[in-house]
Amino acid sequence: IIFLDMDGVLADFFGAFSSYCGVNHWKELEHEDLMQKIDSIKGTDFFAKIPKTWCCDELIEFVSNISGGYSILSSPLEGDEDNCAHWKKVWIEEKLLLKPDEIFIKRDKGELAQYQGKPNVLIDDRPHNIEDWQNNGGKAIRFQANEDPIDVVKDALKEIF
Repeated sequence: IIFLDMDGVLADFFGAFSSYCGVNHWKELEHEDLMQKIDSIKGTDFFAKIPKTWCCDELIEFVSNISGGYSILSSPLEGDEDNCAHWKKVWIEEKLLLKPDEIFIKRDKGELAQYQGKPNVLIDDRPHNIEDWQNNGGKAIRFQANEDPIDVVKDALKEIF
């Protein structure tokens, strides 16, 4: 199974969040301001309104062609788990043409590295998730849609499959 992360891979969370905060890049914010802005999106439909990344559809199509489908594995916002999961599922339903086989909204991604008894693949933008996945016996590809060409994923998947 190939698991795709949402924020930073399929959904342009960082672009949308930066715009919401009125800055060019979210890293421009002081820590206290950043935490206040994150708190202010809790309980809202923010996650349903995020635009797709430039490569979202192409990535899903490529992954589906190489493996026969895909699943979503996305972390919820801490302290807003149920609301966040709801709006991420709305986003998937409204934005994605090719629907995932399964949707998992959970923080501890490594638990699914051996889901259904075999090593699976995770495409994610966060080093912590990549490391956790690999430590649990899965194969992981780090991909940041706002920085990397899609060939990072395509080349890595061709080696795996």
